[in-house]
Amino acid sequence: MKWFIPVTILAIGGIIFCHSVFAQGIGVGISPLTFELTANPGDAITNQVKVYNPSNATIGIKMEIEDFTVMGEIGHVKLEPAETETYSIARWIKMEPEEFTLEPKEQKFVTFTINVPENAEPGGHYGSILAGTTAVVGGEFVGAGVAGRVGALVLLSVAGEVEENLIVKEFFAPYYSEYGPINFTIRFENKGTIHLKPKGFVVITNWLGKKVADVGFVQRNVLPNSVRKIETSWDRKWLWAGRYTATLVGSYGLSNTSLVPRVITFWAFPWKAGVGIMAVIAFFILSRKRWATAFNVLVRGEKVLRQ
Repeated sequence: MKWFIPVTILAIGGIIFCHSVFAQGIGVGISPLTFELTANPGDAITNQVKVYNPSNATIGIKMEIEDFTVMGEIGHVKLEPAETETYSIARWIKMEPEEFTLEPKEQKFVTFTINVPENAEPGGHYGSILAGTTAVVGGEFVGAGVAGRVGALVLLSVAGEVEENLIVKEFFAPYYSEYGPINFTIRFENKGTIHLKPKGFVVITNWLGKKVADVGFVQRNVLPNSVRKIETSWDRKWLWAGRYTATLVGSYGLSNTSLVPRVITFWAFPWKAGVGIMAVIAFFILSRKRWATAFNVLVRGEKVLRQ
């Protein structure tokens, strides 16, 4: 089983890819970090990925292809050897060149071609193009390089009869807050056969039914048979006390299918500020006679008789 030490995290098209880095400051970069492509069965699609050496050493590069699976709910992916699974793409990709050397600060374009089989199953197919070091062959760092790879994700949609089915598995916020911001958590579950990127916002109304805010959420890919957690926030510190209603609305997919709205309620009450106000009011009530006397002295000129 192959595994990676999650040292650095890259946000790649809404997916987070964990990869290794090089020892002694030797590294390799890859760009772009994601490819979102569409094809018909039998098509051949050609693209290029740039591999560059930001270090001061000459390094050897080996290109590889692997499938990936989703790990957790925040977008991490885990690489794995090519399998004969529904969503595999690794066996369809060929690259040129597969091995080469990069001088310090040098970059090279690698061409990859996706040969989609005639009998390819419609829907999403996923893999990663990886650039890894094989050795340091010159420059400041002499000797063998520590194995490490960086990658770009490939999200391919094969045309045909696909199922787009995304549901809101959970939508919640803290039931009570003294101050903002109010944080919302949305968990999307993809029960279809293709990756989907939901879009929408949270409509917030107060206890009178008046809309007070529209809060959008970032668009992230949700892969088939996975759950993706997306968080957003109503960035407002001072809130009127009372009950609020939050309604999640949105859509997804090529057909722009509407999400089933989800509604939650939460309460806001800045009790510390309320206690302070009540204390001030109580002070004035309890000392009203003294305030009346002071008013008579200052305004009417009446004298206070001492006994």
